[in-house]
Amino acid sequence: MTAINTAANWRPRAKSFRTGVVKAAFFALGRALEAAAILDRDVKSEVDGWKDPFSVMMYVMPKGPAMALEKKNGVLRYIGSDPIDADLTISFKNMESAFLVCSGQIGTPESYAEHRANLKGDTTGAMSLIRCMNQVQAYLFPYVMAKRVLKRVPAMTPRKWLNRMIIYTVGVPVGLARFKG
Repeated sequence: MTAINTAANWRPRAKSFRTGVVKAAFFALGRALEAAAILDRDVKSEVDGWKDPFSVMMYVMPKGPAMALEKKNGVLRYIGSDPIDADLTISFKNMESAFLVCSGQIGTPESYAEHRANLKGDTTGAMSLIRCMNQVQAYLFPYVMAKRVLKRVPAMTPRKWLNRMIIYTVGVPVGLARFKG
């Protein structure tokens, strides 16, 4: 047996599909949160209750994908995938845990109950963020999937259907905060 094939030299395969799904989900979630903070009254009232400035980061440990949001001058912005020193940090323990949440196989409450994620920061801010994320997931996921992931799916009024269309067509691809000011 050669030195190349020894167990000490084996490395786990890269999970490029799962990493790609989590990166795409973080991007879509970040941009959708940014848009919902402008369009949706419930999300806007939650975000208005946050201190100013306030930053949020979600990432996968140890060196996985990340998503950063920042509220500054009353506007919530998706600021990218670079890790930052945030006021509120949610970290997934591994790629498998993040993949299950981002692909809609389990909900956020279930991931916390199963200790798949860690929280660093103010718990009240985290609960507010979770309420915002529930609204945004109702916009992003089809009803059949949202029903499985969310404890209670918010009712979709005509205004919310319009918001969903705007989030899909402009909010996620381009971002709405740049038009806010």
